[in-house]
Amino acid sequence: MPVFLLMSLMLASCTAGYKNDGKEVTWHTWDEGHGHRSRKVDADPETFEVLKDDYGRDKTHAFYWGSMIDGADGQSFRVIGKGYAADAFNVYNSGKLMQGVDPASFKVHSYELTEDKNDFYKNGTALNVRDKSSFEVLKDKLGRNTSWGKDKYNGYYLNGTVIPDIDYATFHPIDARQPKQSGCYAADKYRVFFMGEEVLGADPATFKEVDFYVGQDRYRAYKKEMQSQIRDYTKLTRLGRLMYSDGINIYDTNFHILPDADVSTFEHITENWYKDNQHVWWSNKLLQGANPKTFRPVTVSSYTGSTHMDFNYGKDEKTVFFQDSIIKCADPESFETRDFPDGGSWTVFDRNRVYQGIDSPKLREYLEEKYGNH
Repeated sequence: MPVFLLMSLMLASCTAGYKNDGKEVTWHTWDEGHGHRSRKVDADPETFEVLKDDYGRDKTHAFYWGSMIDGADGQSFRVIGKGYAADAFNVYNSGKLMQGVDPASFKVHSYELTEDKNDFYKNGTALNVRDKSSFEVLKDKLGRNTSWGKDKYNGYYLNGTVIPDIDYATFHPIDARQPKQSGCYAADKYRVFFMGEEVLGADPATFKEVDFYVGQDRYRAYKKEMQSQIRDYTKLTRLGRLMYSDGINIYDTNFHILPDADVSTFEHITENWYKDNQHVWWSNKLLQGANPKTFRPVTVSSYTGSTHMDFNYGKDEKTVFFQDSIIKCADPESFETRDFPDGGSWTVFDRNRVYQGIDSPKLREYLEEKYGNH
C-alpha cells in the first residue's frame, strides 16, 4: 500500500468525534502536534446520541466538543446547522449561549449571519438593526458579502455598531481590492467611516483604501479614522513592518514622526528593531543608552538546530534590553534564548540566572559545557 494512502487511512480513523461503547462516552481529537487524544464525556451512555456539528445529547444534558453546555435542555435540544443549535429556551453558537435570542423564530443564513424575529446577528453578536424589513448586507463589486449593512434608517458595521443618519441611497463599502486590505471603510456622499467612526475631513468622492487600515483621498492619508500629515501614501517607502520614510522624516505605523531619527542612516535591523547612526528603537520606542554600533537582537536557538532573531530581546556590549527596558544585572555576553527538550518552553537566561522559562537539567548541562558553571 502506498505510504500516502496509508497515512490518509490513519488520519481518517483518528478524526474528532464521539465514541460510545455502552459503558462510557468519550470525545476524540487528532492533530499533528499531539496525535490522538481522548477524554471522558460526563454523559449517560444509555441515552446519549451523536448530533451534527460536533454536538451531542443525552436525556438530561447537551454537549459540544465533548463539553457540557451549561443550562441546555437535553430533551428539546436540536441542531439547526452551521454550528448553531437550540432548545426550547435558548440558541447556541458553537456551544455558546446567544443571549436574548428567540429559538422559535431563529434562522441561519450562513455561518456568520443569522436572525430571529427581533434582530440580525453576525457571529452571534446582535447588530441592533432598526428596520429588519429593509436590512441588507452590502456586497463588494465582485458580489461578495462585506462587513457592512444598511436599512432605510441606519448604516451598520457588522460588529454591532450602528451608524445613524446615513444617506441611504449612496451608503456603500469602500472597495478593498487586495487581500491585504481590511474592508473596514465605507462612505455615503457626505461622509467616510472606519468601522463605526467617522473619518473627519475625508472626501467621499476620492477616498479609497490603499493598505490595511490605511485610507487616502485627494488631501491626505488616514490611519484608521485619524487624519495624518502624509499627503500621498504612495510616495512612502516602507521600512520593515512598522516604519515609513518619505526622504524627509521617518514615520511610525500610525504616521507619527519618529523624533531624533536621522533619515540618511535610519535602517531596519530585523523584526521590531531599528537604528540610525546614533540611536536604537524597538518599534517606535527609543532605547536609552543603546550603542547602535554594537547592538543586535538576541539570537533564538532551538535544540533542533534552527535559529532566528528575537522580537523583544536585544543587547549591546554593555546592556540587555527587553523591548525598550533595561534588564538590570543581565550579562550581555552570555545572554540568550533557547529551547531545551526538558524545558517545556523557550528559556531566556545568561550564565548567572534564568529570566523566563524553566531552570532545567539540560540547561544546567549546557551552561556547564559552555561556561563551566557549577
